[in-house]
Formats: sequence, structure tokens, C-alpha cells
Amino acid sequence: MLTNLPVSFLFRIEAFIDEPIAISPGPQADRVIVAPTGGVIEGPALQGEIVAGPSSEWATLRADGTMKADVRLVLKSKDQQYILMTYNGIAKPVGDSLSVIIAPLFETAAQQLTWLNNIQTVGIGKPTDQGISYDIYQINVPE
Repeated sequence: MLTNLPVSFLFRIEAFIDEPIAISPGPQADRVIVAPTGGVIEGPALQGEIVAGPSSEWATLRADGTMKADVRLVLKSKDQQYILMTYNGIAKPVGDSLSVIIAPLFETAAQQLTWLNNIQTVGIGKPTDQGISYDIYQINVPE
């Protein structure tokens, strides 16, 4: 049994967000829809940007004060290749801030980036002045 997960840092992604759309009170739960206006990706494994148009988050505000994230982001690498980044996660209040843990998966046809299609990652996020940022880590398979 593992007591620590071996991970490798891949990149930091920061999403810039505009005013969210709230559906509240909702019949099942309160919902918040957030469309990023852009963003940046910087790190040893990937550099690029968030494509604003087709990307969005559909968040569910839960009765216990946490939020379930359901996100689809279109990324564009610095060499103009597209990547779909999807993830679910949980955000919870911690003092005056927010703690966010996500589990991203990726899809791309770009030959030089197909390694992304076969990895599981985790992200640790926090709010920023312009939106939210995540440090993304690959979970390394123990041998």
C-alpha cells in the first residue's frame, strides 16, 4: 500500500474569468456557470493558453458549502496544437479562501503531445485576482 503518491509537476494553468452566471435557487442545487476569458499555461511539460470561446465550468453548489466542479477547457499549446482538458473536482472554503482539488484528463491529436492522452493528473488550485490557478501534477505509476 502506498502512503505517498509519486508525482511530477507538469505545468501551472491560470484561468481568467468574467462574471459568473448563477442559477439560484435551482430545483436540485444552486448552479454557477463560468466561462473563462482566456488564460495562460506555463511549465516544463506544456506552455500555451486557454481558448476562451468553447471553454466553461458548470459548478454545483452543495448544501454542505462545498462546490463540485465540472469543467471542459480547450487549450492551445505554444506550437498551436489543441488539447481538450476535462476535469471534476471539489472546492471547499478554507478560512477566507478556497481550496480546490481537481483530477484532469486530456485528449489531443497532436503527435508530439499524445503522451497527455494516457496519463492521470491531479491539480491543486487557489483563487487569483483574475480567476483561478492550478498546479498540475502527473501521477507516476509505481513499479
